[in-house]
Amino acid sequence: MQLHRPQVRLLLFHCLAWVAFIIYEQSIILATNSQTFNWTFVLLNYALNAALFYSNSGLLLPRVYARRHGGWYLLAALGLLAGYALLRTGLTEYMLPTAAPTPRSLWFASVYRGTFFLFASAGYWFARSTIALEVQKRQQEEQLRLAERSLLEANLAFLRNQINPHFLFNSLNFLYAQVYPHSASAAKGILLLSETMRYALHEDVNGKVMLAQEVKHLRNYIEINQLRFNNKLQIDFSVEGSTHFLLILPLVLITFVENCFKHGELADPAHPLAIRLTVVQNQLTFLTHNKKRNGPKEKSTGIGLANTRKRLALIYPGRHTLTTTDEPEFYTCHLTLDL
Repeated sequence: MQLHRPQVRLLLFHCLAWVAFIIYEQSIILATNSQTFNWTFVLLNYALNAALFYSNSGLLLPRVYARRHGGWYLLAALGLLAGYALLRTGLTEYMLPTAAPTPRSLWFASVYRGTFFLFASAGYWFARSTIALEVQKRQQEEQLRLAERSLLEANLAFLRNQINPHFLFNSLNFLYAQVYPHSASAAKGILLLSETMRYALHEDVNGKVMLAQEVKHLRNYIEINQLRFNNKLQIDFSVEGSTHFLLILPLVLITFVENCFKHGELADPAHPLAIRLTVVQNQLTFLTHNKKRNGPKEKSTGIGLANTRKRLALIYPGRHTLTTTDEPEFYTCHLTLDL
């Protein structure tokens, strides 16, 4: 298994910490005790200490205590301490028989020593967990700041692209009044265009709009295109369930419909464009299914499917699924969304 650079640095830190601790303790022992220094015993003794330390901090605490099994952790920690004390007592009696105190004193000394490393490993684990939580919190805050910055930049770009909406709506109303006496269908097209533009530019609530307004926007878009093609487009649009009092990210559903107009064959009565919108218990299901067009395709003015995926992932993380099926003759988009 290949170690990454942070893991290598952490491993080196632990090795240096243990070396420093061993040198510190052994220096004190050699200065205050005249007994013969036994390297083998020292290494095995500290290997036992390290095994106890990492068994508690690397296994028991994260896998038992962190999962809120306090009783099981206490039993496991006591068992680990008892095993450590038994091994350390046996190791001392075997390798230092002349320097070892009575078995009872040696047992209590081993328990005391093991308790020290249990508490030390617990402190290490809690400190590391606290730092990890703080790092995760900072990362989430940074992601939130990036999302807010992206949204602000999108809003600024949107504002820069507006061409004086008041002037635009006044002009469209004037054209509607002038055209209506001569052509009712043309005047209707101007009125629908005005409503479409007003919807695209109007203020939303916390970044969202009423679902009923989004559905009306879809109908207006379809009706404008029907006027363009003399009502020859074959479109089957159905809505099931209540669309009132529900909020949705604006201009999301229009992306899928616009994609159908751009790439679809909509003049074939045998294969009409199917648009299905269903709302069941605040869950939206939106489906578009169209036959592909072989000839020239419409240019889209929408935000694009890729951009829509990013917006959905940002606003509805874990609350939506979007699948597309690209067949030789047909194309299908299927969106489910928890509103």
